[in-house]
Amino acid sequence: MSAKRSVEEVLANFERRTGLTGLEYDDIEKNDRLIRVIYVSSITDRFYAILNECIGEVDGVDDFHVTLKQRTRDFIISGPEARLLLKVLSESQNINQYSFADDFFDRYTPSVTGAEAQIVSAANHVVTGRRGAGKSMLLLYCFRVRQRDGLPNAWVDLQMFSGRTDEQAVADVITEILYKIDFPTSASEEAAALRYRLESTSHSVEDLRKLTPRLRRLLETVSSQNNLFIYLDDLHVFPTAFQHTLMDVLYSIARGNRVYLKISAIENLVKTYDNASKSGIEVPQDAQRLGLDYNLTTPDKAAKHIEAILDSHATYSGLPSIRRLCSSAEVLPRLTWVSAGVPRDGINLFSQSMLKAASENRKRVTVSNVNMAASDNLSIKIKDLQTDASAAAARLNELLERIRSFCVLENKTNAFLVEIRSGEAHFKDIMSLVQLRLLHVISEGITPKEAGTKFMALILDYGLYTGVRAAASVELFNKQTAPVSAKDLRKLKILKA
Repeated sequence: MSAKRSVEEVLANFERRTGLTGLEYDDIEKNDRLIRVIYVSSITDRFYAILNECIGEVDGVDDFHVTLKQRTRDFIISGPEARLLLKVLSESQNINQYSFADDFFDRYTPSVTGAEAQIVSAANHVVTGRRGAGKSMLLLYCFRVRQRDGLPNAWVDLQMFSGRTDEQAVADVITEILYKIDFPTSASEEAAALRYRLESTSHSVEDLRKLTPRLRRLLETVSSQNNLFIYLDDLHVFPTAFQHTLMDVLYSIARGNRVYLKISAIENLVKTYDNASKSGIEVPQDAQRLGLDYNLTTPDKAAKHIEAILDSHATYSGLPSIRRLCSSAEVLPRLTWVSAGVPRDGINLFSQSMLKAASENRKRVTVSNVNMAASDNLSIKIKDLQTDASAAAARLNELLERIRSFCVLENKTNAFLVEIRSGEAHFKDIMSLVQLRLLHVISEGITPKEAGTKFMALILDYGLYTGVRAAASVELFNKQTAPVSAKDLRKLKILKA
């Protein structure tokens, strides 16, 4: 093979394995040897390792050499690293058990609270947070750690049960779990028999409970050697009437059987325990809650976490940092504000901001690009409301419109207060809108009036007032996500029930 063909093959393989495309290069002849210099924005250990693998796979290494050289690009937003980053960010927004199968630990960003140490422990956990807060990612961290160590896992995405209203859904989840477990040969016949029995006819919950002893013994063939972890992702989309029933059935199989449940859910849209029937899983008696919400009450932590996630993906894509793509130091604080500290929203908004900057032929992302991306993002959140809170969607939409009118049209502001009345339906619905990222908490409790009466301070999602005719006169509260003073909070208007 000629030296020219060899370097072309190395470059093609390097681009394919790194994900970088359209890389610039120079060829230099030196002492009858062809040297190809490939230009990248940042030279990383990952890139060097891949390049050396590619060189080692080609014959005639004495006739050529390929190396990397750092080069700063003016229009970095349209460069190969930025194109790869867009792909990487897109992949990170919808997590399932197969995400980042080959390089998960190179791309994972630890949680702010160090929840990783807890999630891998032999205990039941309910991971809560708003949509996009990182619940599935934390479950996947546990899954990958155990997979790496050869320990048994079973992952069920409950999205497949969205829209169901029948009791049979409980039995169908058990069946799905049995399909996901790698049983030993000695138990494979019993596993197949149970799967067939569950699938061949409809089963009430009472029918299912009669199978509990068999199911316990079957799972014990796996858990007796190593603890078995079962992951239920997005419990909130499972039929509301049977959420606690599913938990109760699973707990009867798992308790004392070295089987542990790892569940993700939007807290205000889930019911793991029913007081009337005393069934389900109680938090914290039966399962520990791990909360992943970093909202605008702690904007500094939220900002650092989002930047760390973006930095991880940027470094993987060959960029020195995410700030290299920003036109000013104001871009990331604004991103934190408009995403309200929700990691997935921050990732999505930055991706959209990059596309807007490229379409405008800008060199880097601007604050204006972030603002426009946030405005366009509202339709996604409204769609999530229909999916995650389908039974209450009409009521929540009506409440949201009322709040928007109260703030934007009546009071010309994007922030308001609401009295904290945890047991009342009105307050519960407001908290559901918070979980759906349409409202955002800026203070969890102040007393603007008589002692003993507590209020929560919230702001509207950015997309709810941009584009509205009255929005030009709206006074933005806490625009820079600075620490909020009690004096400013007490000036906000109170939304009545």
